[in-house]
Amino acid sequence: MPAESREGGPLALTPAQTLLRKMVLDSVSSPHSRRNYAKALDDLFRFCASRPLSRELLMEWRSTLESLSPSTINVRLSAVRKMVGEARRAGMIGQEEAASLTDIPNIRQKGTRLGNWLTREQAKDLLTVPDRSPLKGKRDYVILALLVGCALRRNELAELDVTTIQQREGRWVLADLEGKGRRIRTVAIPIWVKKGNRCLDDRG
Repeated sequence: MPAESREGGPLALTPAQTLLRKMVLDSVSSPHSRRNYAKALDDLFRFCASRPLSRELLMEWRSTLESLSPSTINVRLSAVRKMVGEARRAGMIGQEEAASLTDIPNIRQKGTRLGNWLTREQAKDLLTVPDRSPLKGKRDYVILALLVGCALRRNELAELDVTTIQQREGRWVLADLEGKGRRIRTVAIPIWVKKGNRCLDDRG
């Protein structure tokens, strides 16, 4: 992914900038994140020009991003922290300088989280909806129990395979789930979910 100037042409980078840009983008697996990080670094390099990177310069750069949404600004700051971390690991800057450069606060995101969060009683009521006499009702209950008890995302549930259910260290888990950003995680299965009970009080 070549660096581009604001006008869309190639952006002239120093050898150090070119190396750091490559190191950061190579460490990111998601194509979406890679595009966002590339845009953030290109914008920073363009802003810095020939000036050495400092905390004051980064704060000045952050102030030029005020027209963007807080989440976009925070993604760009995340890209910068990633770059500073790569520079420190490569021995290009010291630990103290790296700490100073990463000490740039995120923009506080205002507003309310979308969606409705169920109370324990509401979750219990939800689990009583399926008629568990027919096979379809059993299936529907299991789906709801996994969503409520294991906090699975919809795509994680849709892609769930029976081999994912494993016993590790004496506990039943959903092993090695690939979630958001292709992150791998293992989720404990509460006893009430494993046994198929309606009760939410036994967390296992």
